[in-house]
Formats: sequence, structure tokens, C-alpha cells
Amino acid sequence: FDLYLRLLEEAIQRLSDENFVGEDEVLLDLEYTGFIPDSYIQNPQTKMEIYKKIAAVSKKEELDAVYNELDDRFGPIPDEVYSLLALAEIRIICKKIHISTLKETMGKVFVEFSKVSDISMEKLMRLITESRGTVQPDPNKPNMLVLLRPSQTKLFDFTNWKNRLKGKEYFYSGKA
Repeated sequence: FDLYLRLLEEAIQRLSDENFVGEDEVLLDLEYTGFIPDSYIQNPQTKMEIYKKIAAVSKKEELDAVYNELDDRFGPIPDEVYSLLALAEIRIICKKIHISTLKETMGKVFVEFSKVSDISMEKLMRLITESRGTVQPDPNKPNMLVLLRPSQTKLFDFTNWKNRLKGKEYFYSGKA
């Protein structure tokens, strides 16, 4: 229902304002998952309600409210749910810095930007330099970066990257 209302509101804004720019959707295709275990929330309807709330989150404050609600209603949050909430936070960060796609495959993560004009080239070059080879521009697509997983790790450390993106906002130039 929340998604329906958001789409309806966006359609009305688009019709009434010719300069309206819709919110970018983010595609996350990662080898990183989260879920709500049955041991945490037993009722399927309640579980679906929580999944919908998490999917509808678009701001950090909304995500914080979901964290608080889960802790208040169901007790300490298990790791699987923290992973699900981390994915929601990654989606929020991606929207903020205009990343349209995060796709992980075979030890690489492809980061595609939707608004190249809003990318700070200075910050981007600093990120590439500071990464010591783990962040590279894609030679075939100027709006894409490739993040390489360090060879000694099995999984890409999205928590580390989430914190780096959140803390330094490397890409975003502040124009929007």
C-alpha cells in the first residue's frame, strides 16, 4: 500500500510539475542476503508487514524507526535481520549518491552511477588512489566503477564499503 501511495504521489507530481525528476530506483544484485528467521517472527502476516516496511524505507530516519520497532516488538535483532537492514541502508546510501546498480559477480562489484554529472571527480580519483587497486574505473563504461574483492577474503565486505560510502560520501559532489 505504501508503494502504491508513493507511485501515485509521484505520478501526480509529474503531471503538475514539468521540472519534476522522479526518485531513482537502485538495483542490488549482491551475494549478500538477509532475512527474517521464523524464530524471530513466527506469524507470516507480521513477517510480511515487516518486509514491506523495510522495502519501503527511503530515509535513514525511517530505517532507524524500523530498527526501534523490531527491537521493541520482537526483542534483540538477530544477525540475519541486521543483514537485511544493512541492505536497506546500502540502498539509501546508493540513492543519495546516485548509484543506480550494485551488481556482484565472481569477486567483483560493479557500481553504476545514474547521474554522472553529480559525481565529484576529485573525490572519485581520491577513492581510486586510496584503494590501492581495489577500485578501478570500467574502461568500457564511464559511469561505472569496479570494486575488486581482496584475494584473501571469500565474501565482499559490504559493511566496510557501506561505512566508507556513508562516512566520506566519496562520489557525491553536492549539486543535487
